[in-house]
Amino acid sequence: MQKGATLYDTRSAEEFGQRHIKGAKLVPYVEKSRKEVGFDEKADMFDLAKLAQDKNAPVIFACNGAECWKSYKASQVASKAGYKQVYWFRGGFPEWSLAGLPTESAVTNVAQVK
Repeated sequence: MQKGATLYDTRSAEEFGQRHIKGAKLVPYVEKSRKEVGFDEKADMFDLAKLAQDKNAPVIFACNGAECWKSYKASQVASKAGYKQVYWFRGGFPEWSLAGLPTESAVTNVAQVK
């Protein structure tokens, strides 16, 4: 990320809102397919249009760690779509957080109506 890669958090909007890797962008991977290497990407939903338009730009995908397949699947879909520098952060948010690296939560400003 320090060298310009964009990190995409593939978890749900709710999980992202609670806490996420500082600087990450939310692009949820909605999983319906099996958690296996030969998954059926057509059963899932992932909005590639929300990724960097430059397919040569480095992209990193993360989710909830080794048991979560969303970031793995997103990295496979992005690779098949022509992205050249695709990285999968297998440890995801749990590993990042345990290492004490910067995280943030979504801040919502609520105006009080009188």
